[in-house]
Parts: sequence; C-alpha cells; structure tokens
Amino acid sequence: MKKKVILIGLPILVAALAFTFYRMGGFREIELEVVENPQIELSGLRFVGIPQDRQLRQSFEQMEQVLQQHPEARLHTIYFREPAGKLDTMEVFVGIEKKWLTAAQPGFENLNLSAPQAAVAHIHRHRFVMPNPETVKASLRDFAKANKLPEPTLFIDQIVNPEEVRVIGISPIQQ
Repeated sequence: MKKKVILIGLPILVAALAFTFYRMGGFREIELEVVENPQIELSGLRFVGIPQDRQLRQSFEQMEQVLQQHPEARLHTIYFREPAGKLDTMEVFVGIEKKWLTAAQPGFENLNLSAPQAAVAHIHRHRFVMPNPETVKASLRDFAKANKLPEPTLFIDQIVNPEEVRVIGISPIQQ
C-alpha cells in the first residue's frame, strides 16, 4: 500500500513542483544584449562592513524612502566586494539614477560610469527562482567575449520590479 502511494504521489509532487517552477519563470532564459555607450549616473549610499551590520539595512531602507517619492525610478546595486561569509567585509553601493533627485541628498555619493559598450542581461523570473549572481556574471562574460566586447569588471543590478532585474556588465572608463 505504501509503495502504491509513493509510486503515485511522487510523480504528482514532482509534476506540481515543475509546474510551479515553470509558472514562476524558472525555465526562462536570460536575455542578453549589447548596449552602446552606456552613461550611468547614480546617486546613493555606499556601505562597507559585514552583512549583518544594521547600517546596511538602513542604507536600503533610506533608498526605499527615496524610491517611494519617485515610483518610476529603479533601485541600482553595485557590489564592489562581495562577502564570502557572514563576517567578511563587503562593499556595496545602493542608489538610483541622478535624474530623479532634484536636490543633493545629505550623505549621498554620486557615481558616474561610462563605457564604449556594455553587456546587459534581462531576467524575467520570480525572485524565488532568480538565477545565482555568479551564473549571471558568467553569462555576461561569455556573451561579451562572443561579441568581442571588453570583459565586464563591474556589474550593476537594476531592480525593475520584483520579477524583473537587469544586470549591466561593463568595463568602466575611469572618470
């Protein structure tokens, strides 16, 4: 009897999980494109510390408040240094495009990036089935190489909405 339940129930469970994964966009490919002369002008907050630091959360919360005032703006994050563990130091920039800010914000840093070309990944998936960041970076590097672009050294995550993310891979020109 138990074998019969397992033999019937297991395939149904696997099919239900696969269907859920499909509905959340888990099987969608990462769309890649080349963008000419990207000019990225951001204003935001830079955090250096460990992932559990309260200041990191406060930086994101402060940017969320700015985003509420400008709903058409998009949150951008740049991880200059990613932590390998909970106690490793990380460096992240959290910001929005400067054009949305009419006045200088206290404590905000301006970041201007440009490059001759950039590789851009468009990811349309539910946040629970988003690909691993390293997978996206590898896809952008491979795409850049195949299209004879400079290898991306900086990756800018642009959160369009909870189910859409753009990752811009560039080799910025120093300004």
